[in-house]
Amino acid sequence: MLDQSKLRALRDRAQRDVDAGLQHGGVEGCSLAIGYQGEIVFAEAFGAAGVDTPFVIMSPTKTVMEAAMWVLYGGGKIAPGDRAAEFVPEFASNGKDAITLEMLQTHTAALASQQIGNPDHEDREKRLAAFARWKPDGEPGSFYEYNVGSGNWVLAEIIERISGTDYREFLKREVLEPLGLADIAMLSLGAPEEDQKRTLKPINCVHGWVPDPSKRPSAVLEYDTEHGLSVGVPGSGAVGTPSGLALLYQAYLHNPKGLWNEEVLEDARSNVRVRMSDPLGRPVTRTLSFHLAGEPDERYSERTFFGALTSPAAFGHQGQGGQIVWADPATGLSFSYLTNTVVFPPGGCFHPRARELSTIAAQALGS
Repeated sequence: MLDQSKLRALRDRAQRDVDAGLQHGGVEGCSLAIGYQGEIVFAEAFGAAGVDTPFVIMSPTKTVMEAAMWVLYGGGKIAPGDRAAEFVPEFASNGKDAITLEMLQTHTAALASQQIGNPDHEDREKRLAAFARWKPDGEPGSFYEYNVGSGNWVLAEIIERISGTDYREFLKREVLEPLGLADIAMLSLGAPEEDQKRTLKPINCVHGWVPDPSKRPSAVLEYDTEHGLSVGVPGSGAVGTPSGLALLYQAYLHNPKGLWNEEVLEDARSNVRVRMSDPLGRPVTRTLSFHLAGEPDERYSERTFFGALTSPAAFGHQGQGGQIVWADPATGLSFSYLTNTVVFPPGGCFHPRARELSTIAAQALGS
């Protein structure tokens, strides 16, 4: 079933970054997994990682946490067009009263520069005070600008107010546990500090070529500490493995146990709600929770990580260091790659390893 030559190519491409060494823009550790028909059919790890070594899941965390939103959508508790301030009155100030849940999820709420960082983000009252202070950067709904975490903190608060349950516990109870994924070696959000000792901590080299470990900047939001990882930041702080992510995306394809209303799930996977350009003029195609691959000749900017050979219907998300996760309805494959190393050059979310690994993985079933 699997094309062994493509698997060898996938191994070789992942190993190449480990062999390069940190001083030449390589990575300390990484792992990857391919899912198919509800199972993991290939998983391998490289460098400092094992296949069950947890990593910090950066921006793809959004596509994990928002699965809890779909549960509430399917139950009729909330709808994407609802105004966030209906549920969180503290959020209504400074022209934010018209911002909808859809805007928060699709990065069109004009809040990209409105952030809350550690240690304040651990304190709910300080988060609510930050919500009240935030002021949109323009007219909400009129433009796309990716927000690192502001919108997801508001979504987390809405989950808590609607469900009466901590957002991390709600995700675990309603999504991860039913799927058998509620373990830090699969997927977790806000796992205890003791469990975080297993996590391969991030190395942040994003500010330049820094071979001297003592001179590297610390990881964002203290993600290089057990305490920082235990917070469970809803936009970028999940912890898990590529196997966990690839299995979750298999669930997004097949909806085992009927966790989500089928119409809600199909909407999240395929309904294009944003077709705009980002601040640099690059085209963006987003559903409620995902990037869509679109046609191959459109795959640059935030869609470069899909590679050349996934179908236009593939959906997923990228993350710092070249992290990737996607699923392709045309083939039934899901793929994830995680690393603990944010490197430069070229760094960020647009490292060529993302598209190169994805291009190979898309061929894993052979012809």
